[in-house]
Amino acid sequence: KGEGIQHIALGTSDIYDSVDIIRERGIPFQDTPDTYYEMLPERIKGHDESIPELEKRRILMDGAPTECQGLLLQIFTQNVIGPIF
Repeated sequence: KGEGIQHIALGTSDIYDSVDIIRERGIPFQDTPDTYYEMLPERIKGHDESIPELEKRRILMDGAPTECQGLLLQIFTQNVIGPIF
């Protein structure tokens, strides 16, 4: 038996609504410490995202808000189904 599927990425035009809908359907997401959001303004500057909205949903942000690089907004589920293979 292998280690199974570790990661599946999905794209969305509105991560905020998508997270709300998926959570309403019972999919549990991993939690993120409050300190992550407290430190976010210093870590990633010059973005247009609402930190309170990110924190409310526990969405993570990575990247650099420049013309050459973009931001990555992401969230991870808790272990939902275990190894598949």
